[in-house]
Amino acid sequence: MGFGENLHNELVFQDVQIKELSARTGIKKSTLDKYLSGNKSQPSVENAVKIADSLGVTVEYLVKGVALSDINSNLTLSGEYKLLIEQYHQLSDFNKQTVRDLTQSLLKRQKQFSPS
Repeated sequence: MGFGENLHNELVFQDVQIKELSARTGIKKSTLDKYLSGNKSQPSVENAVKIADSLGVTVEYLVKGVALSDINSNLTLSGEYKLLIEQYHQLSDFNKQTVRDLTQSLLKRQKQFSPS
């Protein structure tokens, strides 16, 4: 997966619209659309950093889709979360999308039925 697909997946995962990302980063929506189009358009380093910072991910993740085990970070996860991530990375791209779609659906339902 390349930058555009990784960015798209992260936007879906975080339920962030392109216009919202544009407002957060100061990058034109049309420019973000180019990154997402899959036509091999790549952001400048400056724009990649703005996007990554806005989404709370690393530039490396957006560029490479690096597995958590490949990232040298101070993040500590419980065994349950590590297992979940390892299993997710073993899924096909289609099944990963299905998991993301299901997660979004569950979060929306949870918001709808949770007490305010």
